Amino acid sequence: MMQKARSITGHLRLYALALAFPILLMSIFIGWAYLHQEARRIDRVAEAQVAAVAADIESRLEGLRGALTVLSVSPSVVGGDVAEIRRHIKQIGMPDDFWFVLRDPGGQQLMNTKLPPDAALPKFASEGDDLIFEQGRTYYANLIWGPVGRTWITGIAIPVRSAPGGAGVTSSLSVIIPAAYFKQAFDRVPAGWIVAINDRNGAIIARSPSHDEWVGKPMSRTGWEVTKDVPPGAGGLWRDVYSLEGIRVQGAYHRMASTGWLIGVSALPEVYESPRRSILLIGGAAAMVSLLSAALLAGFMGRRITGAINALQVKAAAMREMRDMDVPRTSLQEVNAVGTIMRDTARVLRRREEQQATLIQELNHRVKNTLATVQSISRMTMKTSGGLSSFDEAFSARLMALSATHNLLTVSAWSGVDLKELLTVELKPFQSSRVSFSGPHVTLPSNVAIALGMVVHEMGTNAAKYGALKADEGEVRIEWSAERGVLRLEWREAGGAPVAPPARAGFGSRLIERTIRGELQGTIERTFDRSGLRAVLTIPMPA
Repeated sequence: MMQKARSITGHLRLYALALAFPILLMSIFIGWAYLHQEARRIDRVAEAQVAAVAADIESRLEGLRGALTVLSVSPSVVGGDVAEIRRHIKQIGMPDDFWFVLRDPGGQQLMNTKLPPDAALPKFASEGDDLIFEQGRTYYANLIWGPVGRTWITGIAIPVRSAPGGAGVTSSLSVIIPAAYFKQAFDRVPAGWIVAINDRNGAIIARSPSHDEWVGKPMSRTGWEVTKDVPPGAGGLWRDVYSLEGIRVQGAYHRMASTGWLIGVSALPEVYESPRRSILLIGGAAAMVSLLSAALLAGFMGRRITGAINALQVKAAAMREMRDMDVPRTSLQEVNAVGTIMRDTARVLRRREEQQATLIQELNHRVKNTLATVQSISRMTMKTSGGLSSFDEAFSARLMALSATHNLLTVSAWSGVDLKELLTVELKPFQSSRVSFSGPHVTLPSNVAIALGMVVHEMGTNAAKYGALKADEGEVRIEWSAERGVLRLEWREAGGAPVAPPARAGFGSRLIERTIRGELQGTIERTFDRSGLRAVLTIPMPA
């Protein structure tokens, strides 16, 4: 049987299609790998967002719980001195929309800072009373409607014992937190993502977007079915979940170990379907272009080869006729292009991993420094205190001073603190109306701010106990200058009783000396004039 003859162009077209077919298969495989990689990337982004939001909320709640713990062991709270408790709370520097409640085991409110001091206080029972009064444990409340503040609220309640470390719980101290406070955790949520914080019953505490519309309402039914039995500290990924707007989403969730609240992060279709649409569009266009190019190239090369053969035929005819003829040369060129999508994706992921490692290292460094400072303050205060009561007062005051500096650094994202603002905050508990400041704007690095804040607190304490601020007419003037990388700060007291060098150096004096000379590599000169103490601090400022 004679095989059907085909032209050179026909053969080349079949050959081009045969070459294009593996390329198409490879493109499909690359597209599938790209989609799989994009799906994993979205999952990692969701998990990272959940971890970041959960860590932010845990940090905020732990800070509030720490402040409550410090308050709960203060003599004013243990003794039920409401006026003193209110004054102490004002010194903490809590947000204006927060308030505190003190209740006895029967549910009767003993104090509510949201109400005037002479207002009649209601009595109510909380679902966490057994945990607080019987087990003596901290309770994190679910979302409830607060009739006093007329807003959605949650809170933290801790037991107050008759004596530090005692077994008897005499009352509970709570900080009431408006639900809107948690919207701050959504500041860095990228576009196309939904983040929600739900309480243990599935009620929405905060949501991005449309917080005001959804707060207090149940989370989506599909999301609740997936997460209702998830234990605290566990989490995972979810698929085929629908948002409250009825949009199909996918993402990650985590139930916080401390509160039992559920953090959910969901990507909208515009995020997880965008790679699919892009690859289909690009892949379809690439397939059409590939097939059309193969066909056109086969036709072009077929004509070139056919022309070359025809030229050879002409040359053969010329040789037969003993004539010489130049035959034009022919050529063929193939071009292949390889994309760089996966290479670019790997670079981005590596860069993000390096950034995350840097952030974790910096966080560990700051936490270690803070813990070392607190440990040193605790050890030295215990050595110099005359008893548990004086230790509690001194240690609490120094912790508050350290906390005040940390609050300023937190606001500035640890980029630095203005010197005048640091002095104002640290001296606020010591009749700051009789303290005057004079000097140029100076931004202190974080390590200098923390150390100098403790020094200023100790000098203010000494002035209030022994110096100018102890007398009614006394005053303190603080002047500073900064030149050539050196900060010079002068502390001058006037109007108080005559002062003399102390017979022995207390903890405050040793802390000042060690901090200025040892930690800050500076100097301090103190002069005990009859008119009052004069101290000159010289501190080198790092570039």
